[in-house]
Amino acid sequence: MTLLQTQQFTTSAPTGTVLNWSVDGVAGGNTTVGTVSNVGLYTPPATAGTHTVSAANSAYTGSAKVAVTNLTGVTTYHNDVARTGQNLQEYALTPTTVSGGTFGKRWSCPLDGAAYAQPLYVANLSIGGGTHNVVFVVTMNDSIYAFDADNPGCVTYWQVSLINPSAGITTQSSAGASCNDVLSQYGINGTPVIDPVAQTIYLVAATTENGTYYQRLHALSLINGTERANSPVPIEATVPGDGSGGTSVTFNALYENQRTGLVLTGGGVIIAWAGHCDSKVNPWNGWVMRYDATSLARTAVFNATPNASDGGIWMSGAAPALDSEGDMFLSTGNGTFDDTSNALPALSPNNDFGQTFLNLSPSTLAVQDFYTPSQNAAWSQKDLDISAGGITVLPDGVGPSGHPNVLVGLDKQCHLWMIDRANMSGYSPTADNTVQFLTLPDAAEYSVHNSPAYWNGTVYAAVNYGPLMAMQLSNGEIPESGEIALLASQSAETYAYPPPTPMISASPSGGAIVWALNNNANGTDNGSTALGPAILLAYDATNLGTTLYSSANLAADAGGNAVKFTLPVIANGHVYVAGAGSLTVYGLAP
Repeated sequence: MTLLQTQQFTTSAPTGTVLNWSVDGVAGGNTTVGTVSNVGLYTPPATAGTHTVSAANSAYTGSAKVAVTNLTGVTTYHNDVARTGQNLQEYALTPTTVSGGTFGKRWSCPLDGAAYAQPLYVANLSIGGGTHNVVFVVTMNDSIYAFDADNPGCVTYWQVSLINPSAGITTQSSAGASCNDVLSQYGINGTPVIDPVAQTIYLVAATTENGTYYQRLHALSLINGTERANSPVPIEATVPGDGSGGTSVTFNALYENQRTGLVLTGGGVIIAWAGHCDSKVNPWNGWVMRYDATSLARTAVFNATPNASDGGIWMSGAAPALDSEGDMFLSTGNGTFDDTSNALPALSPNNDFGQTFLNLSPSTLAVQDFYTPSQNAAWSQKDLDISAGGITVLPDGVGPSGHPNVLVGLDKQCHLWMIDRANMSGYSPTADNTVQFLTLPDAAEYSVHNSPAYWNGTVYAAVNYGPLMAMQLSNGEIPESGEIALLASQSAETYAYPPPTPMISASPSGGAIVWALNNNANGTDNGSTALGPAILLAYDATNLGTTLYSSANLAADAGGNAVKFTLPVIANGHVYVAGAGSLTVYGLAP
């Protein structure tokens, strides 16, 4: 429960039985542990924690645990702007409770399409005539749902569809984009972002409108789903460059894939794109755009390869990461790189940044720093894509001596990069000056399509056909042997394509769990078109060899059908898993 919720407890004692109610042994409770009325209504204290509510008399006695969280929401991709995946305000779900036999599937809610984006969550929202916790889910059918996060009846406070087939407004088809990497349609693909203060959710929707293709930025009210002032706006941009054979390059609403999560920072909404299936017959580039969060006016544009092509920014659905200084980090995929002089600002015609880690100003989208490996051209020719993996900013000061503030990233070849955020080192044709450059063990080529996570000095990652891995930092670095990362622990289970992006739940005192989704049965990349359920797994974060839970172990716990790249959201004792046609909710038995 949250700080603003109450919980009604009942007993099996006969009606009319007089019971003495207490909290943590205090009769009636108090402001420190919470209070309980003489009929069992518990009101939490002003601080988070776990407590025991008891009822007793000479003939009857009983007690129950209650977990109170101060989590206000999961409003962005991978829980925070650093993309660590941490929710450190989870008190109900612990290794003991999740492995104890009472955790499992509680309910599911139907969706009108596949949900590739991560669900988002807001606590204590004034909605539907009361105060409720709400989970927001978007689909490739261009729909947005606001579900009650705690109600197994699938109470829907609002649902908005951004298409109107009778008027000729539909989603974009995967066939029209010359790509088969999704289940038939492109609608809302990237994870939205929420401004809890403005009570607004921002998202990008792709549509086909009487034969014309559009992508639009929408700003919707969290309360009722209505469009905010100035919303929506069509996404349009043109930049100087000869990559299209002329003197300028124009954004193409059909061929650009808005896969990455959106970013909200400094009063702006930042959106990034790559191409569908890296098609060589259609014009596309990596793009980043900034829109003012209030006016929705476009204020900045960045094209990764204006004088060439490719350089897509997709990171398997991850969002660009921000550090404590507000700098923004992302990676580009295979494509032309030509700023070999390391000049900043990079000026045309030497301003192409394919196959590169970038530090962009979130206000102007200017390149502030970058790192490009010496092998970039050879890797690009083989489609060995740096942007197949996401980026995680580690907390300030945890890096090694001389490089205290670092980021870690993954690429398609199972490389793990640790890069100094203050000095990314640019490009050298003969040397690669990173803090660390490692290969994950048991790696196979073309086998990372996910993002790392971080908790308590440990980096978590996974590879195709390999386990989930934990790497414990030592003096700020990952232990290695011959540039192969050494593991602190690994899961017994292995994961096919795509490997999971880990999510982490814990309380300030510990009890950490690493959550993962096995999305192999997604119907597009498992060697057949057959769909199957996503499998939710939970591991002890201190030893991934301990599997706490798997939804595959009990038929009743089977989730909805899988989609690739999505990840679970853990909030207030529940785990929310969106997929192909349903939202599945896991939690402890009532």
